[in-house]
Amino acid sequence: MRGSIHARDLDDALAALSRLGKGLAPRALAGALNHTANQARQALRAEMQSVFKDPTPWTLNSTRILYARPSADPEAAIWVKDESGGKNPFSAEDYLMPQVEGGERITRRSEKYLREAGILPAGRFIVPGAGARLDAYGNIQRGHMMQILSGLKVLRRDGSDHSATDSRRSLRKGHAQAYFVMRRGKTAIGIAERRGKNLAMVLAFVRQPQYRTLFKFHDVVRRTAENDAQLEANIDKAIADALTGNLPRVYSQRRGRQA
Repeated sequence: MRGSIHARDLDDALAALSRLGKGLAPRALAGALNHTANQARQALRAEMQSVFKDPTPWTLNSTRILYARPSADPEAAIWVKDESGGKNPFSAEDYLMPQVEGGERITRRSEKYLREAGILPAGRFIVPGAGARLDAYGNIQRGHMMQILSGLKVLRRDGSDHSATDSRRSLRKGHAQAYFVMRRGKTAIGIAERRGKNLAMVLAFVRQPQYRTLFKFHDVVRRTAENDAQLEANIDKAIADALTGNLPRVYSQRRGRQA
């Protein structure tokens, strides 16, 4: 997902910029576009906080700016990160795309483990049950999910087996005895946890969640990028900065770092 920011239709503002000369005009325009891109990023963050319930910092920081550089036709852009990293095989774009365009939620790694083990039926997905321990953002705590997957002996990470075993240390944790598949007749409906006399469903098996369009990424960027008054104000500020020697340094378009 990507939205572009340019000033090709602002004839009066571009004419005012041109009077700075070839040395300053491209730098000033690039600075104005980059300032506008930062405003668009802030607007996207505010939109996430408005439409999502308790968005995680990872979600709020999922956008990145491709900064404009001085050229004959500079352009800035803002996009949702599309690279995965670390232990997460999915990118921010993978998670947010269904929220932007609607459609089916992606299969999570935990669901993949359960499905490969024959525990999670085809076409079913997991959601936290009443007994799930949730984090501050309403998601099941990572440690609790790891306990469940380990207790069910389905946990495979990077080719290693992290499932519960018959060792004394593993048996003391009790995860293998605590977690089991709940069924209605012959149909698996979720995962339960039993600790002493306490019994609760921690994962429920549901149909694939369908998302409606919730996060209007393109609309938010467009409202900022096509707001002529705002962009003209940013150009006026860039002209003033150029005349007083206060233009910001140029940014790298590839990595968004100051050059």
